[in-house]
Amino acid sequence: MSKTLGILAGLGPLAGAHFYRRVIELTPSRSDDGHLSVVLMADRTVPSRLEHLAGRGPSPVPALTAMARRLVAAGAEVLAIPSSTTHAYYADIAASVPVPVLNLIDLVAREIGRRGAERVGIVATTPTRAVGLYDRALASRGIAAVYPDDPTQREIMAIIDGVKVAGHRGEWGRRLTAAMRAKWAEGTDGLVLACTETPVVFPRGESPEPPWPSPIFDASDILARAAIVACQHETPRGDGDIRS
Repeated sequence: MSKTLGILAGLGPLAGAHFYRRVIELTPSRSDDGHLSVVLMADRTVPSRLEHLAGRGPSPVPALTAMARRLVAAGAEVLAIPSSTTHAYYADIAASVPVPVLNLIDLVAREIGRRGAERVGIVATTPTRAVGLYDRALASRGIAAVYPDDPTQREIMAIIDGVKVAGHRGEWGRRLTAAMRAKWAEGTDGLVLACTETPVVFPRGESPEPPWPSPIFDASDILARAAIVACQHETPRGDGDIRS
C-alpha cells in the first residue's frame, strides 16, 4: 500500500499548489485510485523565512514544526517541503516528527551530480544565496554553484515577489527567462530553478529562440519525483529534463 504524503505548503501558496499538481501529473496512474493520498497544509501565519534569514523578523521554527506535527497527526507518513529557503530550518523540522522528511537540497544536488554537471547556476531567493543552502550539498559532489550578478539577482527577487503577490502572469515567465539567459549564466552546465516560485512561471514546453543549451533542473519536479518513489515505490513519468 502507498504511504500518505504530507505537503508543508504555503511558502508561498502558489508554489505549494504547483508542487501538488506536479505530483499528480508525474504519478504513473490511469485512474483516481492510482494517485497518492495527500494532506496539504498552508498556514498564512508562519513568519517570513526571508525576513528572518535577513535578520529582520522572528524565527519561523515554532510555526514550521507545529505544521509538521499537524500533518503527521492528520495521517502523513512522508513529508515534503516544496521551498528551498525553508530548508534553512530542515534539521528542526525533521527532528520534530517521527516520519521521514524529504530533503529538497540533497535531492537536487544528487540529481545534478547524476547528470554529470560541474558548474550550475542557481536561480533562488537572495537569502538562499546568502546562507549558501545549496553550496555544501553541491560541493560535496564536486559541483560549483554559480550565482547571478547583483542586478540580475534583484530582478529574480522581483519576479519571485511578483508571483507571491500577483500569481501567474506571462510577464514573470518572460522576465525569468531573460534573467536566466544573462551573462552570469555563461559557462554553466545547467541552471537550477531552486526557488519553487520560479517553476510556476517558467515557460515549460514553449520554444523560445535560441533553445536552452543545457539542462534546466526544476527543484519542484525533483522533489515531486522523490515523493512519488517514497510513497508509492513507482517510477515517475518522464526523465525530468525541462529544455525548450
